[in-house]
Amino acid sequence: MSTRDILGMLAQAQGGQAIGNIAARFGISETQAQSAVQALLPALSAGVRRESSAGGLDSLLQGVQPATAQRALEDSSALEDSATVEQGNALLGQLFGSRDVSRRVAADAADRTGVDAGVLRQLLPLVATMLVGGAAQNAAPQAAAPQVSPGGGMFGQLLGAVAGGSLGSGSADAGAGGLGGMFGALTGALDDEGDGVADDILDMINQRGR
Repeated sequence: MSTRDILGMLAQAQGGQAIGNIAARFGISETQAQSAVQALLPALSAGVRRESSAGGLDSLLQGVQPATAQRALEDSSALEDSATVEQGNALLGQLFGSRDVSRRVAADAADRTGVDAGVLRQLLPLVATMLVGGAAQNAAPQAAAPQVSPGGGMFGQLLGAVAGGSLGSGSADAGAGGLGGMFGALTGALDDEGDGVADDILDMINQRGR
């Protein structure tokens, strides 16, 4: 599954208006908003893949606030909510390890899309919350906040499509509490084509904490 496929699923958030809402939030066109989100996904994938190889996905997902993820998926006003940004920045800290990497990711995406790097720096934590937060929320039905339906919600589709239907196979990792196993399906899905992440940025992500 390519980043474009994942982008299509993310666009289903906020009643199918996520891309338009992002465009309005940052004063850019919908085409620019779509390009910007797509350009950020491969770096996020690289961070998830690194966390998976380091055995840190459970910690990553369990650190997500379900109510914040729910709102990011459903409510366009979450794009201006400090809680969404704080949640996203916490996730980026785990995925990238430093603000320097986040800035490099944004600058690289700006070079490739023509969207201002400042906009991309602000957009990055929002996309992180929608992607990682939505997956964590979907994997934790025991949480007190209302859940997106695993069968019909956007992230139910995301996880099912990425895993090729394997999430419903009854494996131990797919059970309640197997957050790393459920979300682990994403680690090999994004950026399969190797598109959109400069080698030096990949090195920065993969070498952090070593």
